[in-house]
Amino acid sequence: MSDLNVSHEYFTWRLVQDIAEEKGYFEDEGVDADLSYFAPGTQDFEGENAFDADWWDDMDEDGGTHGVCEWNAVQEVSETDRDIVGSYSEWDRVVFVDADDDADTIDGLRGRSVGINKYATSFYSMREMLENEGFDEDEIVLEHVGEAEDRFDAVKEGEVDSIAVLEPFVTLGRYDEELKEVFDGPCRAAITTREQPEPEKLEGFLAALNRAVADINDDLEGYTDRYVELLEDEAADKPAFDDVNFERLREEFELREFLPVRAPDEKRIDATTDWMRDKGFVPDDADIGTAEEVENEGVLPDDEAESEEDEPEATAD
Repeated sequence: MSDLNVSHEYFTWRLVQDIAEEKGYFEDEGVDADLSYFAPGTQDFEGENAFDADWWDDMDEDGGTHGVCEWNAVQEVSETDRDIVGSYSEWDRVVFVDADDDADTIDGLRGRSVGINKYATSFYSMREMLENEGFDEDEIVLEHVGEAEDRFDAVKEGEVDSIAVLEPFVTLGRYDEELKEVFDGPCRAAITTREQPEPEKLEGFLAALNRAVADINDDLEGYTDRYVELLEDEAADKPAFDDVNFERLREEFELREFLPVRAPDEKRIDATTDWMRDKGFVPDDADIGTAEEVENEGVLPDDEAESEEDEPEATAD
């Protein structure tokens, strides 16, 4: 039986986990990790949206530890015995419009529809991001378009005015000649666990991931082709991505640095919790548990561990 049975929903971390496994970093850290990737938006749910879908219940048989968006993690912990055991940042959440649309910035989408997956991160994150951009509640129009490839078709066919996506669809969209980017924002992510693992096992797990992060960041050019292969595999045989200029992507794409996983960022988590409390997504008296035993020492690479500054957010290329 594995020490940590881990499921996560972020495409970029497939590369990190693959490298950590291939180089034996989990074994070096004394951790038996069972890793898998999932996309919550592709599953069947009951409920109106991410707030009441309780999709993590479906994951319990497959993964006792989940890498999810920070908003879902806060809600999940508020309703269960789980704890948040790690914080990290994903690459951008991007909003695209049709290339011929008059909008050039997010302000051009006030009162216009944004296609999202209402069962996933965007149900929360796009609301918060648009509020931070000065949108009033009645100017935020979110429409459910589940699969990302369906969103590509929907915005091009005029079914929605814009779409919000995560990686790999961010990069695919940036090289899609029929789309135009009008906004990018950070995607905050967290790791939660159903049963508190032994602190040394959890620290070893995070350290193994960060060793892979350091390897990739030290040789971004060397890992670029491998990441492009992941993008091509994701788009293969899907007509929605026929407008992606892969020739230009292969020539121009530069793999960007990964931020390391760190012990739970309580300041950041508290801010997310406050926003969710204000919206009624978590109870006023919700206890958001974090793994206090986990320290950044031994988890972060030495050069990262020396800094006490807040983790920088992911930004656009």
